[in-house]
Amino acid sequence: MDPATFEKAKAELPILRRFIDFVNRQIGVYCDALASFKGNKVRIERQIPRAQQPAGRRIEQGRPVIVWASVEDPASPDVIHQRIIRADEFVAVNSEAGFNEQQVCWAIIVFTFAYWDEELRPQIARVRGVTPNQVMIDELGDLRILRKSIVHDGGHLSRAEHAKLKVMSNLCKPDAPIRFTHDEMHNLFVHIKQGIGRLILEYTGGAPGAPQAPEIVGIAIENP
Repeated sequence: MDPATFEKAKAELPILRRFIDFVNRQIGVYCDALASFKGNKVRIERQIPRAQQPAGRRIEQGRPVIVWASVEDPASPDVIHQRIIRADEFVAVNSEAGFNEQQVCWAIIVFTFAYWDEELRPQIARVRGVTPNQVMIDELGDLRILRKSIVHDGGHLSRAEHAKLKVMSNLCKPDAPIRFTHDEMHNLFVHIKQGIGRLILEYTGGAPGAPQAPEIVGIAIENP
């Protein structure tokens, strides 16, 4: 590696380190959110049998169980409820791959692409002496497509947009809502890290022992 190329590679490492740290924090948020949703689901599922009563001699469900969510004491006469929702609906939105989990998935995709496109991509472009649009990574390009469908099409991925995906097409279906299982979301995180790896391998890909981007499942950049 010639000195000029080495200096560019060295200048990019702190930028990529920030991106890796950011992605790892998103993974943490995602996992913590899932744990919270599961806790909510279990708590209300346990509450339902205690709150529902059979009516008459036949075994029937009584009146619908309502979940009252509030930051204040529900016994207070002036309590302001944050929302009122049926227990079965509350369980559904907190279930695996339910509404709440999908909202977190969508938010992470939108936030991650925005951070890349608006903050880090221009910095890398300045180091390389090119325009931001010339810094192209397939994995981050796929995030752009998903982000567009989430923000502008209500999370529906058209067949035309699905055909543009280069590495994440197996995680989504054409003409269908963008909806991730737990495993698929972790595969998405792996793809993002492989994209970061591609940036590093542009400088070191020819070095002995350098991995191939598809082999990467995690990245760490040590502080100098």
